[in-house]
Amino acid sequence: MDKQNYQPSEEEIKWRENLDELGMTAMCGTPLSDEEYERKLQSVIDGSGLLKYLDKILKQKQETFKKLADLEAIEQVLRDKISMNKVNKL
Repeated sequence: MDKQNYQPSEEEIKWRENLDELGMTAMCGTPLSDEEYERKLQSVIDGSGLLKYLDKILKQKQETFKKLADLEAIEQVLRDKISMNKVNKL
């Protein structure tokens, strides 16, 4: 594979972004500046970090429910078509 012509896929880009995000929170991850350390420490003390994390989880939950609703709609369309095919064959 030629490194100059390599184009990462969308999946690989997302995977690398997730890896970078994990690296920022890991014990041996990217070092924090003093200001960033103080900000993160304060967010733990005042609970704002938990609120931010809760907001992220709620957004993921909402996206999951939307995906589920979409899948249920597709399932219903498929079941209807299967039923119609069975009736037409009789």
